[in-house]
Amino acid sequence: MLTLSRGGPCVWMSEDDAKSAGIEDNDWIELFNINGAIAARAVVSQRVKPGMVMMYHAQEKIVNTPGSEITGARGGIHNSVTRIVLKPTHMIGGYAQFSYGFNYYGTIGTNRDEFVVVRKMNKIDWLDTPVGEELVKPTQAQGESV
Repeated sequence: MLTLSRGGPCVWMSEDDAKSAGIEDNDWIELFNINGAIAARAVVSQRVKPGMVMMYHAQEKIVNTPGSEITGARGGIHNSVTRIVLKPTHMIGGYAQFSYGFNYYGTIGTNRDEFVVVRKMNKIDWLDTPVGEELVKPTQAQGESV
């Protein structure tokens, strides 16, 4: 299990596809389609068939993921590029095991296969710079003073 992780999100792709896109092992890449975008490290492997990419053990949008060049937000998780497919259990409320967020947590296997465009990221932006001239101020609860 630990051999599949590189400390953050990674996408497996074939050597042929990586070579044609100018991607080398461990480069930051971006996968995107009309549904969303994912920023992750490339794992170039002979285990993957040409024309296919795979993402195992995806995490939440964590701090060590750079911003997406497409969305301008932190790179997404494995479901960021999937369609929304609802099933009746998604409509059940009040039970944690049935809670659901659109395109955020996994649902069922039928919405996992998608067509995506893969490209090497030109600029790695960690989204850690101040906004304008000031740092972003923390949000205060109502009635709190600074």
